[in-house]
Amino acid sequence: KALPCLIGLHAAFPCRVPRLRPRTMGAGSAPPGMEVFIPAGLYGMAIAEPAHLDRKLDGKLVYYVEMVRVQSMLLLNYLVMCLFIFQIWAMDQRRQVAECAGRLLMLEIGCVFLFEVRMLVDVRKGVNIIWLLWGAPESAAEPTSGTLLGSPRRPKASAAKAGAVLAHEGAPEEESLISRMYRGIRRSQNDSHEIQWKLDGISRNYRLWCLLSVGVPKLLVSFVLAYLGGLYIIRSPSDGAMVMSTASVVFVAEIEHLLYVAFTSDAMRYNLENMQPVKLPLNNRLRLAGWLVSSVLSPLLTMGIAVLVVYHARRSDCHDFTWTAQEIMSGFQPRLRGAVVH
Repeated sequence: KALPCLIGLHAAFPCRVPRLRPRTMGAGSAPPGMEVFIPAGLYGMAIAEPAHLDRKLDGKLVYYVEMVRVQSMLLLNYLVMCLFIFQIWAMDQRRQVAECAGRLLMLEIGCVFLFEVRMLVDVRKGVNIIWLLWGAPESAAEPTSGTLLGSPRRPKASAAKAGAVLAHEGAPEEESLISRMYRGIRRSQNDSHEIQWKLDGISRNYRLWCLLSVGVPKLLVSFVLAYLGGLYIIRSPSDGAMVMSTASVVFVAEIEHLLYVAFTSDAMRYNLENMQPVKLPLNNRLRLAGWLVSSVLSPLLTMGIAVLVVYHARRSDCHDFTWTAQEIMSGFQPRLRGAVVH
């Protein structure tokens, strides 16, 4: 279960492995593990906030408004990204590779490679969301009428002191989120009374809902954008336009983060970004597999995908182009001659 985090997910989904300290394990001690954090974004919010909303603590108005808001923002993200993806596909159908000679070949491979690296981060985030839902600990949930999907989060040990937006008033550690938002209070990490969000005890129904509404769509959108965005870059009309096209498709991949930062309160983001991590088991076999996939296979696979996308575009648009060393190096010859003359 810890493998997706080990294959280089720290760029998009931080895993605080350095927190682990060597210790002497007794006969009944559990093996050391790693802490996996939910991604700070719309996808993480769509998983964490509904599991902590409570009709009794947050109130019915806040409960239903927030439930609709979170799902609406997730849907808006999918709609906007699909709109841009469809437009990219439509422009791809109208354009062709500008120069079938090898003059821009190396620039094409370089731009597509950098874009595929960016999309690999999103693919790994989607895979890690799935594994996070799978690895979140199950516990005996206390059936309450205020939570969603058959008590997705409420274990008995939590005592339901706070919802997603509000908390019981009267005790300093139970101060409501709204008051903290206006007062600008950020509690110390050493405060043992701080109420933290966590994924302990989410139900199977809620896991399945998050899988179908967050994990799988996230992966599908990332795969489609990685392919169509690569073709869009290659079919740019000039070298300058190719660089700008690369920045454009990277912007499309950042839509989710922009919506999250723009339309989420600071206090809500603080709760999400300071959630209790999910602890997954870790052994030497997983460490070795993570090193192999992250350090060796991922760079080779990403470069291979970039070359494959360039090859596919040129094979479709440039029937006379041949992948020979002379064609590939032809783009460097005019530039070398110009450098020698100057």
